[in-house]
Amino acid sequence: MSIFRSLTVWVVLAVTFTMAAPQSAKVRSVLGDVSFKKKGNGDWASLRVGAKVQDKDLIQTDVESAVLIAMPEGSTISIEENALVEFTQVLFIKDSQISEVNIKKGLLRFNAQKQTGKKSQFKFKTGTMTASIRGTDGTIGVTNGGQSFGSLNSGEMVMEQDGQEVAVHAQQFVAFRKGKPPVVVEAKNAGDPDFAKKISEAVDDTTKSVEDIQKQAKEIDETIEKRNEDLRSKYECRFEPVPTLVNADSIEIFATCTEGMQVAIGPERNISDGKPMRFVPRWSRAALGPKKFEAICTAEHNSFVCGNFSFVYRFDRGVKIIKSDVTKCEVLYTTSGFRDNEGKLSIFAHDSLLKEVTLDRDYAATFKLLPGTFKYKFVPENVEGVDASIEREFSCFPKTGVKVKVRGGAKEVFKKKVSQGASLYPELLFDVEHIVGNDPAQIKSVEVSVGGKAFETKFVPSETGIGYSATVQIPRGKMTTVKIKVSMLSGETVLATKVYEFR
Repeated sequence: MSIFRSLTVWVVLAVTFTMAAPQSAKVRSVLGDVSFKKKGNGDWASLRVGAKVQDKDLIQTDVESAVLIAMPEGSTISIEENALVEFTQVLFIKDSQISEVNIKKGLLRFNAQKQTGKKSQFKFKTGTMTASIRGTDGTIGVTNGGQSFGSLNSGEMVMEQDGQEVAVHAQQFVAFRKGKPPVVVEAKNAGDPDFAKKISEAVDDTTKSVEDIQKQAKEIDETIEKRNEDLRSKYECRFEPVPTLVNADSIEIFATCTEGMQVAIGPERNISDGKPMRFVPRWSRAALGPKKFEAICTAEHNSFVCGNFSFVYRFDRGVKIIKSDVTKCEVLYTTSGFRDNEGKLSIFAHDSLLKEVTLDRDYAATFKLLPGTFKYKFVPENVEGVDASIEREFSCFPKTGVKVKVRGGAKEVFKKKVSQGASLYPELLFDVEHIVGNDPAQIKSVEVSVGGKAFETKFVPSETGIGYSATVQIPRGKMTTVKIKVSMLSGETVLATKVYEFR
């Protein structure tokens, strides 16, 4: 019997659906004088640690001031001194981060996690320039002369201004000069804010050619690199290895560093006392995918990268069988790992696909089984190499009010000559009706007997159900009752009789 002839029904049990609320960016640290205007309106007010940063908020830093903003998916933005920044759009719903930051003055340093959501976008704007980033870290801003620039330590970004597009790669600095072609500079420390501040002065100098700027950039880069090497020789940080796969929305990072130096990982900053320090970068549960964090060490009023950590944040989708019911023909199962992690669940019977659904939350649900016994396979979608499928054999034997209909009526009388023998051997015919799909696999046993003696049965064609026949022995001279007993795998038992009289 083809399994495709059976109806497959899914019933979702009572589940409360809650729409995910948008999440905001938050202020994680403030240095010096930092003020803000909510929605860009009203008077300037002091910005405090823990404050939410939302659409249209303006943030302003003073001399020797800075503020660190943490995004829901783990990205961080550090607004440096003498800057004015508008968070035009800050939205994180489900697995999508939509951010647009407008730098009106100064510069900021960013460490952006890779945007994996289908609708995710992370953009910076500076006047007429737009930069789109995905999984990069570096510096971006506006020179004192109002010219836009961007630079990277790692990753890639695309900068566009007035229809001119430039792809920026790791260890590159790019600036758009008014009335001139963009300047592209190669530098190991291109993403360092100190590098950006110093080279910006050369960018603003209209007397300098591209070659002049590149030459000066090389000198600045070498100076910063020597400074960093000197600092690394005097200040050391040892980090414990981190796992390559994380299935929680945070990770522990342990560091032992030279006493007195400041260490920052993500939004956390600690001053080392020479003992092990613990950092716990966090992100939104739905922000799945590759993650990377860098450790920024500060000593002698200078900062340098002293560690990098990369891993994948993932939780695998799964399914669990709770129970099955043979007579109700259903299986109760639960799913896990689908919340904020949209994926498919496929159900097969004997390698034939019965149902495939896309889930974005976890369920408790029932699945209607096919009549009979089949091997089922539940397959939650996962990344390559992860197999969380389960295989189980289930039976479906519903109670359907089975009946036995004896052909030829409930009684038959035969008259024959004595010379024709002392016994008669008629063929008893009957039909078992009301079985789902007329499937003999639903029947446990069929017994035909006379006075305790059993007779063999065999299948015969039937127009109303499943037909059976049995050749029985009827002695002459009395009425004989033939008993029929049909036992179903559903637990039902049906009895019937037929009386024969042989004269």
